[in-house]
Amino acid sequence: MISTGTIKIKDDEFVELKDIIYKNAAIAFADSKKYLIENRLSKRLQELNFSSFKDYIYYLKYDPKKREEMEVLLNQVTINETYFLRERAQMDHMIKNIIPDLLAKGKKSLRIWSAACSSGEEPYSIAILLNEAGLFNKMNIEILATDINTEVLGIAQKGLYRTISFRGVPPAVQQKYFTKDGFTFKIDPMIMSKIKFFQGNLLSPMIGSKVGRLDVIFCRNVLIYFDIPAKQKVIETFHKALGVPGALYLGHSETLNKISDSFKMENFGGGIIYRKG
Repeated sequence: MISTGTIKIKDDEFVELKDIIYKNAAIAFADSKKYLIENRLSKRLQELNFSSFKDYIYYLKYDPKKREEMEVLLNQVTINETYFLRERAQMDHMIKNIIPDLLAKGKKSLRIWSAACSSGEEPYSIAILLNEAGLFNKMNIEILATDINTEVLGIAQKGLYRTISFRGVPPAVQQKYFTKDGFTFKIDPMIMSKIKFFQGNLLSPMIGSKVGRLDVIFCRNVLIYFDIPAKQKVIETFHKALGVPGALYLGHSETLNKISDSFKMENFGGGIIYRKG
């Protein structure tokens, strides 16, 4: 094992590694993010007994285990900041407006996709609010949850969370749906059973066939890491996957302006919804 510490990345190595990450995940790192790459990947290089990023890049390109290592790399560089009931107004809008409209039209089933679910707080929040509204008794509801990062998906599938995930969550909700287990909280098995988790890359041509036809998509605080061509590709995938009427919820800082005119934007007071109609 080489000595511990931060391994510095040269400018040409940074350019090449950025290109590898972009080709596999469409995440575009600015030049100012060199320190982030160094900090997040130095430990991994040391585990592999590499003393330079040049050696690591060669490994990513030519080693027989390059596919497995690409998964490790993407797990290290993807950012996963989430908590329960984050940007709740959008979930409430779906429950109070979108779903009642579908029920009024005689729809008996509902398919929701949490398209960048991270460690699971978003899809579990959706399931909790649907249950609170009694909607699982009124419709056949399926919630799909995907992420490119397999480590956070593992957390989601275990359903164990620390206190930091509950900021802003009413104590009554936490007490009803979670059981304290040492320093963690275990989510109700009934809520867990409502979610189907699987690994998915939003840029993969296969992702659309994996998720099938949908009614609602949540993809929040993800597009900000993509450049315009990647955003356009993802939004095209969403448009094809959504039925009519279909609803797309993005993060508060995200917009389809200059990205796509395939959706109609509506401001509902607590946020934005993009409708396919």
